[in-house]
Amino acid sequence: MRKGDTFLNHLWNVFSRDFRPKGEIRRNEIKVWNQNLWNSAFYPIFKFELNVNNHLINITDKLNPIGKTLIGLFSIGILYFVLTNVSPDFDFLENWLPILIGSVFLLILITVFRKLYLFEKKNQLEEIYEILDIEIEKKQPEKEWSLKNILIRLFTYPFCLFLIGINIFLLIPKGQFIMALCSFGFVMFYLVTDLKMIFRKKTTGNKV
Repeated sequence: MRKGDTFLNHLWNVFSRDFRPKGEIRRNEIKVWNQNLWNSAFYPIFKFELNVNNHLINITDKLNPIGKTLIGLFSIGILYFVLTNVSPDFDFLENWLPILIGSVFLLILITVFRKLYLFEKKNQLEEIYEILDIEIEKKQPEKEWSLKNILIRLFTYPFCLFLIGINIFLLIPKGQFIMALCSFGFVMFYLVTDLKMIFRKKTTGNKV
């Protein structure tokens, strides 16, 4: 389906949840993107550059403008919250624990979104190669239970349990229900996303 690579078209694509592949064709380049249930508003746009003989010479990708806008708004919201709630006499040493928790929280969130984006980019690019009948040298896919991923989960899973413990024994008894809800939401988002990616890799890996 032909669509221009414009902000309004991508905005409509996100809200309409039209999962059909779309693209923009120009003289020496083709742009292709495809939203699905997994990448939501953070789907990649692939650009295929062609020479004068219409031979493929380069492939690049970028995050769509709606995804970039949401990341920008999220970053501005965090900065605004910090700047308006931290007083000049705020002691960072006395409040090292909430600062550490918040920093780890953001780090895990960024890691999850980056992993989702790279995973979807890889899958969609392989589908495009197959449609265009482009032969590439296939690399050995990274195992979900590789040493690196195991070490990451040895840190993130206990941290999620730590947040659940803080909610149950500290935040909820003090009546801080909004913070507890946000924390529970983050934990569930990470765990569900991680398990979905493991399951999806198994199903895609079993295809012949």
